[in-house]
Amino acid sequence: MKIPALKIPFKNIENPLALWLFCRFLSLIYLVAFFSLSLQILGLIGAGGILPVFPFLRFVRENMGWERFFFVPTLFWLIPPTDLVLELGTFLGIFLSLLLFLNIAPSIVSLVLWFLYLSYVSAGQVFFNFQWDGLLLECGLLSSLFLPWKLSCRFTMLTSSSSWTTFLFHWLLFKLMFLSGLVKLESHDPTWRALTALKYHYETEPLPTPPAWYFYHLPMKFHEITTFLVLFIELVVPFAIFLGKTARKICFVLFSFFQLFIILTGNHAFFNWLSLALCLTLLDDDFIKKIIPYFSSFSPCPCPTFQKRIIPFLSFLVLFISLLFFLESFSFPYPQGIKKLLYFLGTFRSINNYGAFAVMTTRRPEIIIEGSKDGIEWKEYPFRWKPDNPYKAPSFVSPYHPRMDWQMWFAALSTPRENPWFVSLLSCLLKGNKEVIKLFKENPFPSSPPKYIRALLYVYEYSSPSEKREKKLWWHRTYLGLYFPPSSLLPEFKSNQTKTPIYPKTAGSLKDLRYPLGFLGSFE
Repeated sequence: MKIPALKIPFKNIENPLALWLFCRFLSLIYLVAFFSLSLQILGLIGAGGILPVFPFLRFVRENMGWERFFFVPTLFWLIPPTDLVLELGTFLGIFLSLLLFLNIAPSIVSLVLWFLYLSYVSAGQVFFNFQWDGLLLECGLLSSLFLPWKLSCRFTMLTSSSSWTTFLFHWLLFKLMFLSGLVKLESHDPTWRALTALKYHYETEPLPTPPAWYFYHLPMKFHEITTFLVLFIELVVPFAIFLGKTARKICFVLFSFFQLFIILTGNHAFFNWLSLALCLTLLDDDFIKKIIPYFSSFSPCPCPTFQKRIIPFLSFLVLFISLLFFLESFSFPYPQGIKKLLYFLGTFRSINNYGAFAVMTTRRPEIIIEGSKDGIEWKEYPFRWKPDNPYKAPSFVSPYHPRMDWQMWFAALSTPRENPWFVSLLSCLLKGNKEVIKLFKENPFPSSPPKYIRALLYVYEYSSPSEKREKKLWWHRTYLGLYFPPSSLLPEFKSNQTKTPIYPKTAGSLKDLRYPLGFLGSFE
């Protein structure tokens, strides 16, 4: 049976060289993502980690039955996620990323990478609830559609892409930029409407870089102009993506400058690096070859007939689902059946809506964790990347993603009740769990774990230029009070004493800790 070809209203936008370059960048971002996981995964979800994956999967299995395979799609339903398996999976991801970079069986490798990363995202719980995880999965899924469905490909072999393929990547970039601006307007946040948001952003973003301190101290007029430019680039410029080659080149310049500026002033893991890679799909091949003559010898390979026929239908299906999600951003009144379908598809995190910093935080609370042997002398657990010591300069860490440091920023904006993982973190420190302690810069109790643990809450503010120049001081911090009271591990609960933990069947729930200040009764 012959499959009729679908036509797309946007013709002559094929750019196989641009997509080839994008896939090389995508493979490197996959590599960084899996490499960062290899250093953290056991401390986050390993057997001795903050949120062990075994109890989580057991809880899901007992409450969802066979539906768990669809609502928590992960390879770890079939392969028990022991610490060895979790680590080997990250090494496999690094290896596959190198294969994708070398263009070896690219479509198959891209599909396996997508599912492998999805397995970690689905099982990673709160530590994988980041937009860039979804963006990487969406890029990976789209790439597996258009990459050659062949086992053997030369490194210089380009994919004979169709207009459908290029249009899907253009649409993804449009969604990413436009929805990021839309959420800022829909939130009715006064700082965006007054054009003062960036004045706060440099000081309150999760992991600032050293230049953020300098930008913070620039005049207010600069912040007003740049805030306006952010809204303009996110809300107006994306429409030019669909207005021809010249307009797309202008988009490329503006979007690239925008993403590089964010990379310069903040550590947002691989989000902006992947967004920057997506911008490459805006360029036409002739322009790239003119700028970099080395690519002139690259030529597209013929696409397998079956792939050539079926890609338009797969692309149309992806685009249709993406449009449904997109309209959901405008509170489109879908019938209940469509809502259930979108909820189901959303569990795969591979077709998404985006939007960052809808509401700008105007002050920076930070949590400092301290341990003690005697309840009198307290020692601080220093973090690797997030602000703690006022004299410690911010660092460049992206595209590496320190997931615990990021979650600490969110925890400081809420309470321990809303962050049960934080209670588990304290429990792990009291137990001396080595993999969790590795997530910190150093261990203040190298010989044996502390008997008591507590968390203090401070407000951090940038120092003045004179203080930084004379005292090398980056931050001021003002003590607000206890975030979590001095606590210690309880002996085993008596059999007749039952409590319902906040996080079902996971290590480090509230029932593991003793609160000398009588905090337990009021907390639960």
